[in-house]
Amino acid sequence: SMDRISPPDSIICVNRKDRKLVPNACYVIADAEGNATYKRFRPNPMRFEPVSTNPDHEPIFPEHEPVIVGRVRLSLIRM
Repeated sequence: SMDRISPPDSIICVNRKDRKLVPNACYVIADAEGNATYKRFRPNPMRFEPVSTNPDHEPIFPEHEPVIVGRVRLSLIRM
């Protein structure tokens, strides 16, 4: 769901200490079951958006404060 930033097979590096939400920054967030996803944060209304070429991926509008695993700081791809 983030293929415009991190193509398939990319490796993302996450700063797990950086959990402060900043508009347009990318984060790994988790749900109550422990599932995680990688999305871009947008405020007003609070949502986490995919940056994807696939129109089936939709924003997540959390009902409760999401668990922020950390901020994505680097995406690596093999050439």
